[in-house]
Amino acid sequence: MPRFQAKYIARNGHRGTLRLDAVDLASLTEHIESNYKAYVVEIRKVTGRTGALTRVRIPRPILLAALDSLELMLVCGVRINAALRTLAEYAPPGAARKMWTEIVRLIEETGSFGESLRQFPKVFNESMVGMIAAHEAAGSLADGVRHVRDYVAQMQEIRRETVRGAAYPTLVCGTGLASSLVLCLFTLPRFSKMLNDIGVTKINWITGFFFGLSEFVVCHPICAALALCLPLAAVWTALRPRFRPRFDSFILRVPVIRRAVEALSMARICVTFRALSKSGIRVIEALEYCALVAGNAVYSRGIDKVIAAVRENATVGDGFDRARVFAPEIVLAVKGGEGALPEVFGRLADYYRSESKHRVALALRMIEPVMLVLVLAWVFGVALAVVLPVVEILDEIH
Repeated sequence: MPRFQAKYIARNGHRGTLRLDAVDLASLTEHIESNYKAYVVEIRKVTGRTGALTRVRIPRPILLAALDSLELMLVCGVRINAALRTLAEYAPPGAARKMWTEIVRLIEETGSFGESLRQFPKVFNESMVGMIAAHEAAGSLADGVRHVRDYVAQMQEIRRETVRGAAYPTLVCGTGLASSLVLCLFTLPRFSKMLNDIGVTKINWITGFFFGLSEFVVCHPICAALALCLPLAAVWTALRPRFRPRFDSFILRVPVIRRAVEALSMARICVTFRALSKSGIRVIEALEYCALVAGNAVYSRGIDKVIAAVRENATVGDGFDRARVFAPEIVLAVKGGEGALPEVFGRLADYYRSESKHRVALALRMIEPVMLVLVLAWVFGVALAVVLPVVEILDEIH
């Protein structure tokens, strides 16, 4: 989206300069005159902002609302550039308004709505761009916008399940680390000082362990901070492209969460394939997009094997069978529905979307007792570290 620097004179004679994003000079001038009650003296375009487009993000609810409005305007016969101008005008200030304004400019330059959306990869992934481009070529852009809107809503629902599955363990671990820091930095040092003041020199091994841990944290705060950052660093490293396949393969071997990860990945794959198939995109291209959004490297490589098999003139069902990754019921469904793959993947998408909720909830119910036992063990250890010296002192008094 172009950015302009405008110099103006207010009605009271005050001179000022501001930078604003606008579709063109006329809209910018009108905006300054109506909102700032001023007269424009000079306007110049600010360059050097092209790379910022690839980093633009907007909240999913705002995107869904914008796509709903865009579809309604297109159905009512409004031209695409006029509809996008309306979106840019009424979008909330910030990234959303900047994005739609820039899309208006790009579509007037290139004449392609799909190519304009491709400039915002953080908002519109390749699957969404492919759907828009296919419907744009077929002259049914309103249907393409509707399919993209439904696709975004379904993927957002799957994302919520993923976040819900990771929220509880993250919260428990964060709370445990915070409470441990409070104990090591404040509670245990004061208790240790109290014991030294009353002349206690011999302590049990449990109390000694926690006192030693507290002393290490107090005396070596940098090392303690690095130790606390190790889990985050390990997760960050595991998610890098070089190590992601090994991490995803390991996740699928963990009995507690394996089925939840499988359901979430298959839901993404099936929802994407159904949306792309309805848009008239070829099977191989649809599978390529599915590999990009699978969310797990194991299933992405499985889809790549399916693509390779199809290019060797094998059926899609045979490709799923050769991949040796997908569940038997998936292979059976795809093999049995070769003539109606959009319907097959549509039913699989509905099944795995509902199944992902069940499996994530089941995984959380299985993880909760394990984490509860670990928290109770830590609390019990701290309690023993505090209580045992008191009991020993009372025994000596008696």
